[in-house]
Amino acid sequence: MRIWVIRHAKSSWADARQKDFDRPLNKRGNADGPKMQAWLAEQTYKAQWLWTSDAKRALATAAFVKDAFGLAADHVAAAHKLYGASADTLLDVIRQTPVEVENVALVAHNPGLTTLVNGLAGHVTVNLPTFGVVRLRCDAPWQDLQFGQCEAELFSSPKSLQLD
Repeated sequence: MRIWVIRHAKSSWADARQKDFDRPLNKRGNADGPKMQAWLAEQTYKAQWLWTSDAKRALATAAFVKDAFGLAADHVAAAHKLYGASADTLLDVIRQTPVEVENVALVAHNPGLTTLVNGLAGHVTVNLPTFGVVRLRCDAPWQDLQFGQCEAELFSSPKSLQLD
């Protein structure tokens, strides 16, 4: 079983009055999206289910992820509790993944995602940058998943792919 942990793409701070929740992707985030989508589409262990924060920038990133993995709309679940969520909350959501799903993706925000990755892997692995992706291999059923039960097996980001 695999978890694709994905931080949203680079977002815009152009409007200082805009609520954080409503910030869209900026020019770089929109440029990185199709490139990361193409890279994800080439990977093995494609996600069969996608959890995403309902913040504007997360939903925009999730659209790239959804298309990369060829997911139907009914296999994408947006949840407000993923917005700014702690690692514990993120893990609780992963535990709700349908039993038949072998590979799941999660699009959300830092610092929760970095803490989640490090906790699941049982050691510090990486600080997740914007549109950073970590794939974890886990040996427990979703509903029983605990910190320390996974192994980080893949990391990528727009910068590591030289997508600037």
